[in-house]
Amino acid sequence: MKKYELVSQEDEWGCGAACVASLLGVSYQEAKQLVETEKKRSVNDKPRGLELHHIAIALQNEGVKVIADWDPATHHPDGSIVCIGGKSRYKYEHYILKIPGGWMDPWYDLEKNNMVAKYREDYPDESYFLVALIPVNV
Repeated sequence: MKKYELVSQEDEWGCGAACVASLLGVSYQEAKQLVETEKKRSVNDKPRGLELHHIAIALQNEGVKVIADWDPATHHPDGSIVCIGGKSRYKYEHYILKIPGGWMDPWYDLEKNNMVAKYREDYPDESYFLVALIPVNV
């Protein structure tokens, strides 16, 4: 697998793991193991999903140093993992990965039976920036 390829999340709360997989160029299952080692439980276990530090430490352990940035005006370079929120569909937050020319969204349409990753040009409709993990050595 190559860096920035589409990686569909395989778990309801696995968007962060899918972003890690695409950034590192590894399988979803490999990335899931990396982040779950930091969370010390499944991505689906409560608290559901991943906190920033789970992703940041997993990436650091793989040689990718990131910094957190809460400024939505910041230019997000390729490799940035951005947490978005919003109404209805994004009320529980969602991670997407900045790639050359746009974004890798690991669950593009959030339809329950269709966990398929796709590329998008911008943030999904009805969503907004919350925080980004920006790589400093990728």
